[in-house]
Amino acid sequence: MNTNHKIEKLIKNFFQSHKPSATTSAEMDDKILFDALSAYEKSQPTKPAVPQPNIWRIIMKNQIIKFATAAVLIMGILFGINHFFGSSNGSSVAWAQVVEQLNQHEKYKCRQRIVRQNGTKTTTMQVYHLNLSLRRQELEDGTIHIIDMRGTDAITVELYPDKKKAIVTKLLGYGPRKDPDIIDMVKRFEQKSTERLGTKEQNGKILHGFRHQPNKYNDFTVWVDAQTKLPVEIELKHPNLGQTIFMDEFEFDFELDPSAFSTEIPDGYEVETIINDYRKFKPREITAEHLRNWLNHTAYTVDKLPWMEKIITIENLDPLGTRAIVYITGIQSNDGNLILLVQGNYYDMTKMVWIPDQQLVLETPGGIKLYTHPNGAIYAQSFLESFAEANSDFFDINNLSEERFTRMIVMPDETVLGLSANKQISNEKLQELIESLIEIKAN
Repeated sequence: MNTNHKIEKLIKNFFQSHKPSATTSAEMDDKILFDALSAYEKSQPTKPAVPQPNIWRIIMKNQIIKFATAAVLIMGILFGINHFFGSSNGSSVAWAQVVEQLNQHEKYKCRQRIVRQNGTKTTTMQVYHLNLSLRRQELEDGTIHIIDMRGTDAITVELYPDKKKAIVTKLLGYGPRKDPDIIDMVKRFEQKSTERLGTKEQNGKILHGFRHQPNKYNDFTVWVDAQTKLPVEIELKHPNLGQTIFMDEFEFDFELDPSAFSTEIPDGYEVETIINDYRKFKPREITAEHLRNWLNHTAYTVDKLPWMEKIITIENLDPLGTRAIVYITGIQSNDGNLILLVQGNYYDMTKMVWIPDQQLVLETPGGIKLYTHPNGAIYAQSFLESFAEANSDFFDINNLSEERFTRMIVMPDETVLGLSANKQISNEKLQELIESLIEIKAN
């Protein structure tokens, strides 16, 4: 029998054994207090708390309220179990106190890692959160990330000290904005919807646990220090993604030189720049020279083949939601097909390491490889729709085919191009197409 049932049975037995005309006595009070404390001491501190409305239901539905002294003693014990979780030192932590403390600490440092359901772990990193628009992340492999969203154009910097390389991503028109930070989410939990989990001892500290599940996608567990009322551990489960984010080793109001949050690139670093444009964007037709000037890696155009009736290249936003600029070459074939070749600054094997895990469709004598895409039909539809919206004269979206597919082209220098087609193409024609790709030389 659990503690809740023992307490309820104790009260009911008391009601049954004493008539309304009974009077209280010191002996009776001592007996009730002794029995209630015995049940309390046998409880486990990590068991879920008994909801308070149940206490009031038990007390208010009975005439024992006339026995004032006994009722007060019982209520005191029960309230202690529910409010204090049976903590050994009698201290309590209300969720409102946690929120109050968090609101006084904008800065924090913590360790963060992600564990996926299949057992894989992502890189552990130290996060230095200066405010909701500026933070630094230090990965265990030495990589450093700076995220600065204070200005109109947000910027992220990835530093690889061992390679003396930096990747700068500019998000034009993205800021200023605040980070969707986990601690900021925790601050907004409502006390009435936050479940108490009990207490546990860790490294000589008493921790109080809370759980909040705002929806089916996010399940938070927070353990706070009974003394400081600040988080010691946070666990955020994403059931739909099969992953859990862990945060611990918190330090609030840490000290770090302001230069640690600078987006200036150190001397001697090779810099790669990626532009993601969040401003209002209008697709436009471009030349091969423009394509060469804007790509950080090798740029390609296609040599017109006899079966190609029309070729144009447009600059557009990535329809997959990254807001990166992509360059799409559309090819109308003499059999009514539309073939798209997609290039962008994140189209290379250093960022698309998943490609070799796909099926190898063909390899040319020159070393060009063609792979499948895990979501080829969906990918193709997104790019075909995007191209039709940008140039409806070139392609009518009403002609979208169920045969559409995607292949990933890996050039010998590991530059990647996406290839999407509205209709099926034979391997012979595919090989002819990819062998016709010509590197665009800089002027």
